[in-house]
Amino acid sequence: MGNRVLEIVVFLMSHIKDHQGQLDNLEDVSSYLKSNGFTDNEISSAYSWVLDQLQSDSQFVLEDTQSIVSTRILTEQERRHFASDAIGYLLQLKYLGLISDALMEVILERATLMGAMPIELDQLKIIIGALLFREPDFIEAGKQQIFLLPDDEGLVN
Repeated sequence: MGNRVLEIVVFLMSHIKDHQGQLDNLEDVSSYLKSNGFTDNEISSAYSWVLDQLQSDSQFVLEDTQSIVSTRILTEQERRHFASDAIGYLLQLKYLGLISDALMEVILERATLMGAMPIELDQLKIIIGALLFREPDFIEAGKQQIFLLPDDEGLVN
C-alpha cells in the first residue's frame, strides 16, 4: 500500500475521532475522497485496512489519547532530524491513535538511520506506510543488526 492509502487512512481515523468512534456516511466519505482524486481501489484498500484493524485483536488504537499518562517529547537532536511538517504529521498519527508509543519509537529510529537531514514529510510517509501496512521487504531490511558507537559525550548517535 502506498502513501495515498495512508492519506485516506489518516482521513478516516480523523473522521472516526471527530464522530465519537463511528465510521458512518460511507457513501459521502467515499464521494468526498473521489472528488479529491483518490481511486476506488485506494479507498477500498484504506477502508479494508481500517476495518480489519478495528475488528482484530491487534494493538490498534482508538485508545483514549486524553488518558495517556506521559507524552513523548522529541529531543533537540531528533527535532533537527525532521522537517517541522514531518514532526507534525507524526504527532497527528499519534493523536489519532494510528501509531502506538512503541511504533513511534521504531519510526523515529528508522527515519534517523536514513541519514538524510532533515527527513521530509514524503520520506517519513514511506517509512510509516511500510511499518503500518507491514510491507515485508521493509520489515526484513530493518531486522538487520546495526551497531551504533557512542560519541565523545557517551551518547549513541
